[in-house]
Amino acid sequence: MSINAFVDNGYAPGREFCEKFLSSSEFTVETLRLISSGSGRVQKAELALHITDNFEKGKLTSDEILIAYVKQPRTWLSLKLGTCTHTPKLYSSELLLKEFGQDAWYGPIQEPNQPNKKWYIRTYRIVDRVRRGTGIAGQLDERYIRWSVIAEVGKDYTAFYWNGFTYSLTVDESIEQRTQFPFWNHIPGFFDELANHCQAKWTYPNLHHIILHDMWDKYLHKSINGVRYIWKHLRIRAEASGLFINAHSSGVQEIDVRGLQALSQKLAYSVLNVLGLSGDPKKISNAEDAILFTLIKGWGTKSYEFELNRELTEAEIETDKLKNIKLQCLIKAHCYFGLKANSTTQDALQHVKCYGGSTGVLNFLLKELRLQG
Repeated sequence: MSINAFVDNGYAPGREFCEKFLSSSEFTVETLRLISSGSGRVQKAELALHITDNFEKGKLTSDEILIAYVKQPRTWLSLKLGTCTHTPKLYSSELLLKEFGQDAWYGPIQEPNQPNKKWYIRTYRIVDRVRRGTGIAGQLDERYIRWSVIAEVGKDYTAFYWNGFTYSLTVDESIEQRTQFPFWNHIPGFFDELANHCQAKWTYPNLHHIILHDMWDKYLHKSINGVRYIWKHLRIRAEASGLFINAHSSGVQEIDVRGLQALSQKLAYSVLNVLGLSGDPKKISNAEDAILFTLIKGWGTKSYEFELNRELTEAEIETDKLKNIKLQCLIKAHCYFGLKANSTTQDALQHVKCYGGSTGVLNFLLKELRLQG
C-alpha cells in the first residue's frame, strides 16, 4: 500500500534521488506541469524525468522547483500570529532535491515579487519496515519515510502545512496494523524550533472564539451587501456521546449534528409556544440557533466541522464559467481547537483539516483576521 509521503528505497544521491522525489506523492501532476511549462499532457514519470534533466543542465533552479512544491495545497494547517525579526539562512533547500537529508529546517525559499513572505521546510525521518518474501525466507527490510512540514512565514503570521499518512509499526519481527502517523506530537516542537531561529514570538489565535462566535455571528443566516451566506453544521466531536451524556464514556465521540439540530428545533418551538411566539419564524430561527450554539459550545466539543457558502449574484451565474453553479464554497474545514493540552491525541493541537486544500482555508482565515495573505 502506498504512503502519502516520500519513501526512500535506497536511491542514489543526485539524479536518481531527484527523479524519484519528483515522481513521488509529494508532487502532484499539476505542480510538475507548472514547473515544466509547455509539457502538455505528458505523464508524471516523464515530467519528473524532464524536470530532472533541466535541473541538471541548469535550465531550472532549485527555487523554481521548490516554490511550486511549497505552494501546493495540503490537507492540514496550523496557524500562529505574530511577527519575526530575523530571516535565518538554514540548510540549503536545494539539498532536498538531491539527498534524503537530516531532521532539520531548510530554507528560506522566497519569490522575488513577495518580499514579505518566505517558506521553510522541516523534514523528519521515520523508519519504516516492509516484509520481503514469505515463510522462513521472509525478512524485514528497512526504508525511510521523509515527512515534510512547510512553514509559510508572513509579515504577521506563520502557517504550517502538511499531509498526514498511515504506516506500519513493527514490534520485534511482526508488522502491526497500519496506523496514522501522530503528527500532533511533532508540530508544537517544530513551531518552537522555527520561532527560535526567526527570533519570533508567535501565538495561536483563539480559533474556538473566531469560528463559534465571530464568524457565526457574521455569517449565520446573514446577508452582507445583498449577498446571502449559507452556513452548514457538519460534525462535532465531543466528550459526551450522542444526545445524552454517558457518565462512563471517556472517549471523544463524533456526534450527528442533525440530531442536535432536531433537538434545538423542538426546544425552541416548545419554549416559544409557551410564550405565545411560535408563529414568528424569525424568532423560532433565532431561538434554534441560540440553543444549537449552546449545545455545541457546552457539549464538551473538541472539534467542529462546517462549510460556508455564498450565493452567487445573477450576474455571476450568467457568466459562461458559472452558469450552472448557484453557490460558491468559501471554506470547508474541520477545526480541532486544541482544548486538551495534556492529551496524547490530536485534540492537544490546534489545527485544521482543510477540504479543498490548506491555501484557501488559510487565506480565508487571514481575511477574517484582517491580516495580509
